[in-house]
Amino acid sequence: MSFFVLPSRTCPSNLFRGTRLCAAIRLFFVILLTGLYASAALAEEIPALDFIGGYYENGEYKCFSEPCFTIHKGTDAAASRVRPFSPREWQAPRGECQKSYTQVLADTSLVEIKYAVHEDCAFVVSGQWLDAYTGKTVDDIRVIALDHRVSPQEAHYWGAAYWSQAQRMELLNDPLNLVPVSIDQIKARKGRSPEEWMPEQKSYWCDYIVHREIVIRKYQLRPPKEVRDFDHNIKNLYCKY
Repeated sequence: MSFFVLPSRTCPSNLFRGTRLCAAIRLFFVILLTGLYASAALAEEIPALDFIGGYYENGEYKCFSEPCFTIHKGTDAAASRVRPFSPREWQAPRGECQKSYTQVLADTSLVEIKYAVHEDCAFVVSGQWLDAYTGKTVDDIRVIALDHRVSPQEAHYWGAAYWSQAQRMELLNDPLNLVPVSIDQIKARKGRSPEEWMPEQKSYWCDYIVHREIVIRKYQLRPPKEVRDFDHNIKNLYCKY
């Protein structure tokens, strides 16, 4: 974008310089050049905006129009580069009992489970689970794990970059955000969003998207437009209400 520079000598002669006529001529040039600059700015390509008038550019969330500016007024979320995602920030404190994980494994087991206790923490050591992503049965505790429907990486870039540790742990331990799947499926997904990865079992696609949206709304996260559009299309194709 080039910038317009007001001519240093806008009055026709020394006779008018310093008079009201000269001031009027300078004002005319200011208005004219401002209008030209505004027209050139509007000619630039407008980015794909989300519902509040913001957009992502290289991992940075920016405001383009209202109400985005008002919503983020006084915060760093829309004004500065989002901090890089760090898995360490989303890890439970060492030695903490994973009570919510244990409870979800117990609630979703297809058979009666068995526990073991270590340093006052109870762990599930046997059971049988349905891998939600593949539809296959898993009866080996070493193979089953819990995936986060909305991954920490997604949450980080959708509004949780400046959350406290307590807020992060609340999302991580929320049963609504936990689903039993095989470890291989967690490795295959790598925390990616639906437009980049979907479960192998298509009959689960509707539940997958709907449960994710429940979590997103609960924690007031802001997925980009391409994710919302993809979710909408999946629901239209696979959800039979």
